[in-house]
Amino acid sequence: MLKQPTMGQGSKRQRGVVLFIALILLLVLTSLGVVLARMQMVEERMAGNENNHQLAFQAAEAALRAAEDDLGTGVYANAQFAANTGGLYQLWAEPTMLAAPFDSIVNTVNWNDPAVTLPYRGPPLTGIPANAQQPTVVIEMLPPVTIPSCSSGAGSPGSVFRITARAVGGDGSSQTTLQSVYFRC
Repeated sequence: MLKQPTMGQGSKRQRGVVLFIALILLLVLTSLGVVLARMQMVEERMAGNENNHQLAFQAAEAALRAAEDDLGTGVYANAQFAANTGGLYQLWAEPTMLAAPFDSIVNTVNWNDPAVTLPYRGPPLTGIPANAQQPTVVIEMLPPVTIPSCSSGAGSPGSVFRITARAVGGDGSSQTTLQSVYFRC
């Protein structure tokens, strides 16, 4: 005759299965928690990088606009560009300085050397840490062109400037370079 298991023996086996299933579920939930925590850290770093990039972009934009204002108000006279130093360059004056006429000097500039760049001259920048590198500017004077709006009638020669501004983000891991062309009668 076969002996039927009693209630005590069957429930012991089931308790072992429940413990095993509970451990598996705990392992799955722990793995899910770790993955979510890592994703959160990556998203936080991405947000920090984007903020740093935006700070660099806004600082470069401010430096670009400040240089345009300085050109418009006559802070930089055309004669200052003939020396080809200090951030002010006249591109067609010395063809030996460049590989080809009118090539930009920007690619060869050491942006950390204050002797070859102009410092930022605009209003104080907010949002950028005090110890962060300030934006720098290079202004290149291009050959004069006739600008119809400079005078009534046929126009007159005007000065053309290529302004390049470079700024570094708050923690130094991001940099932005912007350029504009400015016409002065």
